Order: sequence, then structure tokens, then C-alpha cells
Amino acid sequence: MVVGLAEFLEKVGRLKRTQEKIDALKYNDSLPLRIILQGCYDPNVKWSLPEGTPPYKPNDLVDQEHVLIKETQKLTYFIEGFHPDLKQMKRETMFVQLLENCAPKDAELLCTIKDKKPIKGITLQHVTEALPGLIPNEQAV
Repeated sequence: MVVGLAEFLEKVGRLKRTQEKIDALKYNDSLPLRIILQGCYDPNVKWSLPEGTPPYKPNDLVDQEHVLIKETQKLTYFIEGFHPDLKQMKRETMFVQLLENCAPKDAELLCTIKDKKPIKGITLQHVTEALPGLIPNEQAV
């Protein structure tokens, strides 16, 4: 069974010490993790989707945690500056389809990062110390 990104980030967020959080992020560095963290904390990443949770039917299949890991590179469809010819209705439909294919916690994570809400227990400082260069320096606090 694969540990999903939301499940992993939830565990990191529950760690007590800052250094433990930084070490966990650093040790588990991967492209999908970087894409999720950058989508959430990088102010230069602007989502081309309306704010709020769209209407979707949460996935009730088990062991779907691999879906978001596999599909993170497709998040460019939902970010300003990528795929400018994509019609907004198609973009939103694709996002709902992604949410419906993901594990429920991963779908909630996608809605959280899309709205630029911090991941519970994980700060910009944790991200910039664990993964230097991921977020532009002038934005780091």
C-alpha cells in the first residue's frame, strides 16, 4: 500500500519539533511532494480555478493514494501560464475528474493548496529549510 501525499503531509504536520518536520520533508523529497508544496506556498504559482471546493463525488475505492502521486505533473493544466488555449469549463471539468479519481484525503489536499491555504502544521519556513530553492528567496520568511 502506498502512503498518499495528504497522509504523509498530515503525519509531518503532527510532528512536534520543527527540526523533525524539516527532516521528514527533506528525507522524503520527491517531484510530487515538491509540486504540491510549491503549489501551496509559492506566491508565484497562481491557480486558474475558482476559489472553494468544487462539487465532486469523493472516491470510495480503497488504495487510491497512488493516483495523486502519478498525476501531479498534470497540475500544470490548472496553473496560470500553462495551457492558455484550454477553455475554462474544460479546465474545471478536468479538475473535478482528478478530485474524483484521487483518494478522498488527497482530493481535500488539492482543494486546500489550490486556495493557497497552508497545510496544517507545515509552514513556509519548514518548506524553505527542507527544500532550499523551491520557493523564491525573496518570498521566504
